[in-house]
Amino acid sequence: MLETLISSVIESFHTHSLAFFIFAIISVVFVGISKSGFGAGLGVLSLPLMASQSTLNEALAVLLPLLIAIDLVGISRFIKNADWRILKLILPAGFVGLLLGMIFFTVITPKALTLFVGIFIMLFLIQMLVTSHFDLREAKPYPWLGRLMGITSGFTSFVAHNGGPPITIFMLREKLLPMVYTSTLGIFFTFINFGKLGPYAYLDLLDFKQLATSVILLPCVPVGVYLGFYLAEKISKKWYYRIVQIFLLVASVKFITDGLT
Repeated sequence: MLETLISSVIESFHTHSLAFFIFAIISVVFVGISKSGFGAGLGVLSLPLMASQSTLNEALAVLLPLLIAIDLVGISRFIKNADWRILKLILPAGFVGLLLGMIFFTVITPKALTLFVGIFIMLFLIQMLVTSHFDLREAKPYPWLGRLMGITSGFTSFVAHNGGPPITIFMLREKLLPMVYTSTLGIFFTFINFGKLGPYAYLDLLDFKQLATSVILLPCVPVGVYLGFYLAEKISKKWYYRIVQIFLLVASVKFITDGLT
């Protein structure tokens, strides 16, 4: 098995272009920052960047082991700081979303999915802008929104590794401290990404070639994660959430553009 992996690593170097590895490294760093919670919408750029130099299915397969590695890098910090009350609400919904993603993976049109999510996020940002003018000392809890966004996040995570923006719609309403926000999302996506392994294998998306490419990119994993952690700790709560919303806006515009073109 080890010999097969080593030969696959060598083959991956010869098969892929320099441009692929440049875009792939940027993708992994973006995902790391996004997974730390700092740039919640930034992660949506990772799959298109890598897929621009390969196929969509290959990009999905290469990114999944790296997403899991990124989750494991911060797992001890996530466990200590996560809000488990919220996780009990959104995790079961997330697994329902994974199941739906597996069922509709070969049926749904990627353009239709990206357009829907983009419009949904844009409407949310408009709603946030409107309500920010009112004096709301405490966000009204909406458990149904948590479940809905959990399902949506699990679904979009399965089909495009883009589960961050939907669940962020709910998380922003909770007004958590940045590290609690980061850790809660970290635990959520640790479970979601491990949950994708079996279905991806069933759909023949995973093989040694993709795993070898993931191994080559593995050293890039800690860079984005710890950069995101550093920024989350150094930036005030007010500016933290403003920046998250800016990245969500970028993600929304990209989703809508990709869905219409």
